[in-house]
Amino acid sequence: MASSDPLEALRQALEADPGNHRLRLVYAESLARQERLTEAAAEYRLLLDGDALPVDELLPAGTAALGAGDVMLASTLADRARAAGIVEGVADLQRRIDEAVGLAGGLRLLPPGTAGGEDSGGLQFTADAGATTFADVGGLDDVKKAINRTIILPLQRPDLYERYGRRAGGGVLLHGPPGCGKTLLARATAGECGLPFLNVRIEEILDPFFGVSEQNLHGAFALARSAAPCVLFIDEVDAIGFARRKIRSNVGRPLVDQFLQEMDSIGSDNEGILILAATNAPWDVDEALRRPGRFDRSLFVPPPDEAARRAILDVHLARVPASKLDRPALAKQTSLFSGADLKALVDRATDLAIDEALDSGGEVPVSMAHLTQALRDLRPSTLDWIGTARRYVEFANDSGRYDDVRDYLKTKEPRSWRG
Repeated sequence: MASSDPLEALRQALEADPGNHRLRLVYAESLARQERLTEAAAEYRLLLDGDALPVDELLPAGTAALGAGDVMLASTLADRARAAGIVEGVADLQRRIDEAVGLAGGLRLLPPGTAGGEDSGGLQFTADAGATTFADVGGLDDVKKAINRTIILPLQRPDLYERYGRRAGGGVLLHGPPGCGKTLLARATAGECGLPFLNVRIEEILDPFFGVSEQNLHGAFALARSAAPCVLFIDEVDAIGFARRKIRSNVGRPLVDQFLQEMDSIGSDNEGILILAATNAPWDVDEALRRPGRFDRSLFVPPPDEAARRAILDVHLARVPASKLDRPALAKQTSLFSGADLKALVDRATDLAIDEALDSGGEVPVSMAHLTQALRDLRPSTLDWIGTARRYVEFANDSGRYDDVRDYLKTKEPRSWRG
């Protein structure tokens, strides 16, 4: 008896050849066209979790995911697309994700004119419930301890801090080379505190039209004030708080001035808002933003140490078939590699294994030989940053602001990478 499901033939073909990613994509797209969105989202997730196809080919999955109520899948897709440098369609997908988060009741999304008379401009930012914790962050034990002491304890023991005239809140600046976990640390801090995490992206602030960037920045703070207590995270903070002494025209100065006003909560109240910011270039952040009461606490987030590299490699290698790997040796050989660099290493080694599998016709596990060959073609992406940081440590550290970076360069890792 013939099946009444018009996609039965496709499903059977996929069962016979489950590794055929193109066929799975056709099946997922066909399910989506039939409005079988939950089934479609499940197939798209298999493709996305396995990095089976380029993310730009999977971007339409966002519609099916949101239709199925799978906001996490849609968010993962948007994050992967941004990381791959994809622009077209990502902003629209993120807007719909933000709308879904708001409808789900995770964060009050404010219409203009609310929040105690403040105008958020109708902006909507991604809010998480704080599912990530320090357990999800490999290594960086010293940074975690500093965050616990300066951020988490004041929130957990407000009675103790109030007796000493201190209260929770304020600003913390995370700085260090790209790809080393600053955003993950900020998200984990919110999780440890059990607070909503408001992630403000720079593209949601900056606007070419006069005065709009300032309005957007004010809207972000207005939204955070309405959701307090919460964590407000601003990545690439140097883009909106660029040092005015380095600005040769008046362009950009009003945005820095607006930022200072929001940090000082002029006409408002920032109590209960923990403001975290991240930058790869702390020397480009305006000095006024780093004065007491603003971003007066600064934490250096270095490249992962050997133990952290081992943990990161374990996560990425768990996703691929592998055999006879000397993981401790690999962690030792990847000094100064960022978390992103380590993922790229595993990806390249996997590509080499796939090439061999195509030539031999059988499955070839990722081996130490593949990883060693891939390592020969890679250099740590942190090297340029370290070179720049060393110059600031040597010639612009009279105040001792970069002593933590200086200590790292001297004792934590070799002064130059020898591959």
